[in-house]
Amino acid sequence: MSTKQGTPACTHRVGEGDTFSELARAYYGDGSDRLARKIQDANPGVSPTSLQLGQTLNIPV
Repeated sequence: MSTKQGTPACTHRVGEGDTFSELARAYYGDGSDRLARKIQDANPGVSPTSLQLGQTLNIPV
């Protein structure tokens, strides 16, 4: 489960088991595809299937 590290807009350092859906659930209270896609769109070039531990992601408002 992803651990919230701030309030959007912020950055998030990827931890064990993080996924875009889990991040959407942690930051927005909803792990829907729409909100997971919002995080993915804010991080162009980042593959949702290959998040790296310690990688920094943008979490949009």
